[in-house]
Amino acid sequence: MKAPRSLPRAPRLATQPAIVTAILATALLFLLLPPVAMAPAQEDMKTLAPEALAPQSRPAARFVHDTHNEKARIDECGTCHHGTTEDGRRDATAATSEGTPCADCHAVHGGGGGGGGGGGKTGKGTPLERAYHRQCMGCHREQGKGPTTCGGCHTKA
Repeated sequence: MKAPRSLPRAPRLATQPAIVTAILATALLFLLLPPVAMAPAQEDMKTLAPEALAPQSRPAARFVHDTHNEKARIDECGTCHHGTTEDGRRDATAATSEGTPCADCHAVHGGGGGGGGGGGKTGKGTPLERAYHRQCMGCHREQGKGPTTCGGCHTKA
């Protein structure tokens, strides 16, 4: 009697690394995806309440980014997200500061002067709260539209 023939085995070494690689890639994707998905987008912005100004004496300024820009017909990011020169002075021709929190350049008490790392520190330049007020109220006054008083922006939700 002949010995039974065994069936050929699938090449295990060729498939196992591919499966392990696929599992690791999927796990990595799930680990990295939530922080990206949780990153706040400007279209999700409802208020201006930088942590650097906490505790605040008034409610956060109500500001819905995209709605504001559509209503004001602002197409250029640099209109609000101004650029600066190397010495920290405002410069409309410089690259915009879009994506950089204002508190990175404007310290709570007296500037930061464009050198970065402002939040909570003191120094030269425009303080953070004044920078917001100059930026927003200055534009509203210039355009003759929009709130220019405390209660116009700082309203209870």
